[in-house]
Amino acid sequence: MKKLIPLLALCLLLVSSVSAQYFNTDSLKVRYWELGWVGSDLLIGALSIDLAMGITDNQAIGLRSTITNDYFNNYYSNFYQGANYVYRGGLFHKIYLSSSRNRKFTFRHGLRYSISEYYSQSEEWIEFNRFGNTQYRLGTVDIEDLNVELGYEFIVGLQQRTNSLFFLEYYAGLKYMELVSTNSSLYSIQELKAGNNYSEGYFFTNNYPENLSLVVGLVIGLQRQP
Repeated sequence: MKKLIPLLALCLLLVSSVSAQYFNTDSLKVRYWELGWVGSDLLIGALSIDLAMGITDNQAIGLRSTITNDYFNNYYSNFYQGANYVYRGGLFHKIYLSSSRNRKFTFRHGLRYSISEYYSQSEEWIEFNRFGNTQYRLGTVDIEDLNVELGYEFIVGLQQRTNSLFFLEYYAGLKYMELVSTNSSLYSIQELKAGNNYSEGYFFTNNYPENLSLVVGLVIGLQRQP
């Protein structure tokens, strides 16, 4: 976590500088919107939708919703057999800097989260009652653990409008994810952290230290201009 502090400080400094120059709090209303499908997420077995709502001419707030299967990337494969569900999302602030009429540079940062339920089976002694006596037998027990992760992202992109309605956006950046909660009775958070590489990776396999990883993506979407 300490290694992330300089990066967060740099991100906040950039956002503060741009916001101070362009942000106008006199009129906070939805001036335009973008609805994007994150096509690159298909490579990791995910379906992601981004919704951004413009609150000024060059800034927007938005949310991401993702349904995915972590086992495409072997998440927690040392501990579980599979996932019942994995839901990811995020809240973000997005800044647009125009370079031409139909092209904009974008800066995006925000919170990310993941809520997932994993299943496995374990051989354990099962207690049962027979003729009024408590006895035990060795049997298979189903395990379902709920894990919660939180994180932060900073992304730089290039958005290209193909016409008045459609756009393409290419982006790259960094994200930090950390497991913060589990209800597992078998594994501690420290054990799960050690066995999970936290890689979304998009186009690339993650080999970065700790929980910091690369994010690369392609968004295809619709937009309504102000």
